[in-house]
Amino acid sequence: MIYSVLITVCCFFTSVDNLNPPEVQVLIQTGLKFAYAEKFDSAQIYFDEVIKLFPENPAGYFFKAALLQLKMMDQCQYLEEKEYLLLMDRITQCAEKLLEEKENLWAQFYLGSSYTYRAVYAGFKGDYFETFKYGVKGGKLLQNIIKKDTTFYDAYLGAGSFEYFWARAARYLPVLKLAGGDANEAIRKLHAASEKSLYSGPTAKNSLVFIYGEEGDFNKADSIIDGLLSKYPDSRTFLWNKAELEFNKKNYLVAADLYNNLFSIYNSQNNKNYANLAQCKLFIGKCFYELKEQEKAKQALKKVISFKKYSDEYPQIKIHCRVAYGLLSRIF
Repeated sequence: MIYSVLITVCCFFTSVDNLNPPEVQVLIQTGLKFAYAEKFDSAQIYFDEVIKLFPENPAGYFFKAALLQLKMMDQCQYLEEKEYLLLMDRITQCAEKLLEEKENLWAQFYLGSSYTYRAVYAGFKGDYFETFKYGVKGGKLLQNIIKKDTTFYDAYLGAGSFEYFWARAARYLPVLKLAGGDANEAIRKLHAASEKSLYSGPTAKNSLVFIYGEEGDFNKADSIIDGLLSKYPDSRTFLWNKAELEFNKKNYLVAADLYNNLFSIYNSQNNKNYANLAQCKLFIGKCFYELKEQEKAKQALKKVISFKKYSDEYPQIKIHCRVAYGLLSRIF
């Protein structure tokens, strides 16, 4: 009895004064290994354990919310959005309560990172006003952490991502007259996160693949994404990024094979994700269209249209079908 009370007291003070003790690190890092392979139920066990042991610590709520976000994006549905938003609110409550008492960079990190994740989620749903609002709010909080402690490498992921997209907006949307933004500095921050952070390494590397692809530095993008897939061969998230990279490089045969691989993975699932199946076939059709292999292109694009009957459940399919119709009209 005395031992259990001591453990409870120890957990309480650890969660309040030190949000990142070794036991929390082990649980989170183990959960993340499952998350990168989209083993959502296994990952959640570890994040729920952080919440159970350290209920005043925003860490468990943050990583569980991030996991639900990845799950919803992978499934192209928002069935767990209510729980996701409740977790986001809980992160804010825990972090703000801690910050009212005294400065705590990990509390500020979870608060700022929750905003950046909400920005990504809003963008996925097409709400770009919310994306901008949360992105700026979270990005600035994370930048402030780095100003206070340049060795807080987990903050470099959100700060670097914010700075890169700000620089891109300034570059491609001059009408907005956005001052500042340095793409090279943003990339430096993401490299720092990928190499030195506790929790953000693979996500930072995945972001660098996208950025190097956008900047046309394909050799660096290839090296990073191949390293990620070597370490996490079952990751659908990283495989999507690899397929998109090969498509952007105009390696259409390689890209078509990768999208076929993704199609097989999703088609083998009991609860089929028809939005992802349609998207895979659309890109296969695009690849063969670019290769001027019309029959293969038509076969893939007609398959996209065959998924239209599921568009009430997966509204994204309507967009995929419109693109497929447009490409088919050019072939016929």
